[in-house]
Amino acid sequence: MQQQIHQVDGVSTIFFAETLNKLVVDHMPRFKNIEQLLIITNQTTYERYYEKLTLLFKQQELLWYICPNSLEAKSFKELLALMTYCDEVDLNEQSLIVAIGTEPVIQLGNFFAHLYFKKYPLVAIPTSLEALSGSISGEAYLTQDGKVTGLVNQTISTIFLDGRLLSIDDLEEAQRGFASWLQVAISHNKALYAQLLKGFNDSKDLQENSMIPYLSTYLATVNELHQKKASMKLLGLDFQKALTTFNGEKRLTTNSDTIIGITLGFIASQQRNGFSAELEIWLKQIQCLGYQLDLPENWFVTDIVENLHQHSAQFYVLSKDGKLTREEFQKSELLTIIMKYQELSKRSFYR
Repeated sequence: MQQQIHQVDGVSTIFFAETLNKLVVDHMPRFKNIEQLLIITNQTTYERYYEKLTLLFKQQELLWYICPNSLEAKSFKELLALMTYCDEVDLNEQSLIVAIGTEPVIQLGNFFAHLYFKKYPLVAIPTSLEALSGSISGEAYLTQDGKVTGLVNQTISTIFLDGRLLSIDDLEEAQRGFASWLQVAISHNKALYAQLLKGFNDSKDLQENSMIPYLSTYLATVNELHQKKASMKLLGLDFQKALTTFNGEKRLTTNSDTIIGITLGFIASQQRNGFSAELEIWLKQIQCLGYQLDLPENWFVTDIVENLHQHSAQFYVLSKDGKLTREEFQKSELLTIIMKYQELSKRSFYR
């Protein structure tokens, strides 16, 4: 199966519902005139799939660049190391880049492809839901000392997704990816939202149940958003981005930042528009899925409010009939939202 996502600068085609071996073999003409492949991956993926990829691409010379398993894979330091490696192995200009791995690996590959060889051809093989979302968005950023130092946006034209690769995700990776799907579904596809909540009841489900049955609906929704240029209109995204701009010890490092943003969006929607958010049901479900809702203890409410207001005076919320709108909030309203959130997240009922 395949699904196209229409981007501003091109089209991404996602091939899925088959094994990686069959996906590559069926679309081998894409590699017909390619003599050299640079495969960017992390240590874990390399150890698991070295033999499989070597057999798949036996007609090409394979160059391997192995980056860390951690978020350091998308650091400026790692980009410099990758560029140095390519100079040493004399990577030619007719090569193709294959990025296979988690979200940091895909971002590093996309950033490198865009800058180093000026939109060098790239094939993405994501091994997590978060990596799939990043492959579709085409947005890639590098960090240095925990801060974003560079950002590019480039359409990845070919994406291969083998659902079995997702089974190697640890719980945090599964939670981050699932949260991004929930955010899209809450904002733009209520049927998908209901299906996701029905199909996944606890953290064990996140790691063991396949997301493939929901993939076509998810991709169709994302494609519709891109065509409407509405891909960034998501409930809680403004709250989420504001909270992740805290620096140093006050930096939000939890894997639940998307969920926290969504919850704040629900509270804001309820208080501003009377939207029936059913917060208690939502929080109980989120707890069962293993997400942590606590904000760092050293965050003061006044600092949070100030940071939110500096980031944006307007936030996406749901209207009473469930439509996404963008509305302005005063500091006093943001204060009420944060205090309500802290009250809900600290109730022993949800622990």
